[in-house]
Amino acid sequence: MSAKDTGRQRNITFATLLGSGGLVVALFAAYLVFGSQLALAQAADSFMDVFTAGVLMWTVMVAAQRPDKEHPFGHSRAEPIGGLVVAVIAGVLAIEVARSAIEAIATHHRVRTDWLLVAAFGSKTIIKGAIMFVSAAAYKRTRGPAMKALKVDARNDVLVSLLAIGGFFAARAGWHELDSWLALPVAVWIGWSGVELARDNIRYLMGEAPPEERQQELCALAASVPGVKNAHDLRAHYLGTELQVLLHIMVAPDISVQQAHDIGEAVRLKLEAEPDVGHCSVHIDVK
Repeated sequence: MSAKDTGRQRNITFATLLGSGGLVVALFAAYLVFGSQLALAQAADSFMDVFTAGVLMWTVMVAAQRPDKEHPFGHSRAEPIGGLVVAVIAGVLAIEVARSAIEAIATHHRVRTDWLLVAAFGSKTIIKGAIMFVSAAAYKRTRGPAMKALKVDARNDVLVSLLAIGGFFAARAGWHELDSWLALPVAVWIGWSGVELARDNIRYLMGEAPPEERQQELCALAASVPGVKNAHDLRAHYLGTELQVLLHIMVAPDISVQQAHDIGEAVRLKLEAEPDVGHCSVHIDVK
């Protein structure tokens, strides 16, 4: 990943951290003043966003570091490790939001409705909507799990905020307990986002192979290098967010060792130029 892309990701996560921090204060204050369980749920979700942005900012910076003696293949595992931490926090917050909502339902808690409350929900919709579009564009460019985590989280927040606005108008119409009932799907949404995030990042950390289509594309790229008769026996797995690739190429038997070496180097460089490939090893066969 280029320094420019890394800087862009760092700026996006920093903006998310600041915006979410302001939302935590506003939404928790709305909960204290108006007693809205949806406001509490939204505040909890925004608190997770602050933690998410902080963790992802750190992991983006670590992952961008160059390979060193202790990490000869780089630091790309930092991003999925951060994603797993965020997934655990999501589960804890989902349980707490659900517990608070169920308690409010059991005690027939009534919500004070005020337009400041819906303004807080609307502010979150606007802020998270902007983050969703910016992080989606960054993810399309880098395919990094940090930007995907921000994109998914922001998308969920937009939908949940719209649900909260619906709960506000329901409370004003006299359906006060609907506010607490609507907080339950918010809790489920937070929890499910954590499950999805964990599943995606475990895939990176466990060294899962890329899709078959991607493996075929890499073989085709290798076979397109001049001097390669065919490419076969490709094996690839994720090491963090980057692919480690091993493949065999076939070259003509009547060329020199130096020529065969140069062809192998050309294949290695061509594959390592791919944005998702971190390291490539080429075994040369003759026939």
